[in-house]
Amino acid sequence: MRNIIKSPYQFIFLFGLIIFLTTAYFSIGYYHVDEHFQILEFANYKLGHSPATDLAWEFQARIRPALQPAIAVLIIKLLDLVNVSNPFVYSLILRIFTALLSWFVISKLCLLLIKDFDTNRGKWVFVFASFFIWFIPIISVRFSSENYAAITFLAAVYLILRFNEGISNKKIILLSLAGLLLGFSFFFRFQMGVSILGLGLWLLFVNKMNVKNIFILLTSGIAAIAFCIYLDFWFYGEFVITPFNYFTTNIVENKVASSGVDPWWYYFELYFLKVVPPISIFLLVYFFIGLFKNPKHLFTWVIVPFVLVHFLIDHKEIRFLFPMAFFFIYLAAKGFESFTVKRQFAKTVNFLLVFSLVLNMLLLVFMAFTPSQVNIKYFHFLYNYSSENETILLCKGKSPYDLANTNINFYQSPNMECLVLEDDEIVEYLETHQPDSILFLERNPTNVEKFDGYRTQTIYTALPDWIVYFNFFNWISRSNFWKIQKLKRIDKS
Repeated sequence: MRNIIKSPYQFIFLFGLIIFLTTAYFSIGYYHVDEHFQILEFANYKLGHSPATDLAWEFQARIRPALQPAIAVLIIKLLDLVNVSNPFVYSLILRIFTALLSWFVISKLCLLLIKDFDTNRGKWVFVFASFFIWFIPIISVRFSSENYAAITFLAAVYLILRFNEGISNKKIILLSLAGLLLGFSFFFRFQMGVSILGLGLWLLFVNKMNVKNIFILLTSGIAAIAFCIYLDFWFYGEFVITPFNYFTTNIVENKVASSGVDPWWYYFELYFLKVVPPISIFLLVYFFIGLFKNPKHLFTWVIVPFVLVHFLIDHKEIRFLFPMAFFFIYLAAKGFESFTVKRQFAKTVNFLLVFSLVLNMLLLVFMAFTPSQVNIKYFHFLYNYSSENETILLCKGKSPYDLANTNINFYQSPNMECLVLEDDEIVEYLETHQPDSILFLERNPTNVEKFDGYRTQTIYTALPDWIVYFNFFNWISRSNFWKIQKLKRIDKS
């Protein structure tokens, strides 16, 4: 830690930490539903708060490893010991813990790799980009399988590079820890096996690592895998090999195709749109230059097979490539350092670079304060509202806790009961039970629902009042913003 604080880049490191922690605080929710349903809901099930019937289909298929849900269970139980029992605090602590891990590993790797750059410009660009390319903080704070696979793999690479340079006297310990981390990386996300294979081939054919050291890596990696298999037994209550089940279900039986089939080049389209041009264009051009100029570099051997295999898989999502973000940025920085713009194009390129930098910083600040999922804010309100008294929420057509036909139990208060009714059933319920007050969820925040004998008051919405004046093409009705209303019976006496 001392070398981070005292390095010439300490300002970048410390400001990066602030950005990571800020993003962790505000980035409530999940980037993708898998992050919630296959980790937090699995952990909730093991804690006894969620029935197996409410879990995603992957639970019955036995294709998801227990490693990350086990970490969540451990952290939640530790928080319970200090009387913390709020699920929103649980998820916040998990994000902060993840942000600190990501920041520390990236910082250590930057300090180790900075010598690879020949110019001060290249060094500063590499360190800056490692923290402040606008999407880096967002993906680095997520308690997701993609991010934890990246963290453990990057940490293993760091230890192997330290071993190669003879920086530490405890060389055997470094290799043993690296092997364990590689095994855990594989179980966080099985697709990492491709990059682990690329790393192994680089060690054999480029680095020329001797058989003894390869054996140490393999042995410790197998030990980590054995431990993860034990965790799967603990979680599922039976002996299962989740990597085999995953491969059989998603690859052999091609279950993954049920989520959508995309052409091989679709990742380029996703990348250009998601990363935002011209930022995405500059990064990709510099990446290919860096790749071309460094064919024997470890990072080339890690990222190329990973991306090529994902091109071959039918279903494609940009999050699948998140574990390669640091390697991508390093090679792009190498490309940037070695690229010289011809004089006649210099002004245009420099203008676009400055524009990209400004755009990047605007996106960075905006995303640091933006929730990943706005519906979590409603769950938070309902949880606090029902913390002391039993509460009934009338829902028209669908419960807010129903996402992709799977129930969200992790954020639901035991005092909260959702009644899913249609229009006529809501009227009938109010006429029959005549509650003095009851909550009603209106999914269209521009709609004004009225019920005979009841006064309607909006008590929560994540939308500011002034936004309705900018409801062009009625976009609000198609958004995920809702209104929570209190229906209060009018005393006719």
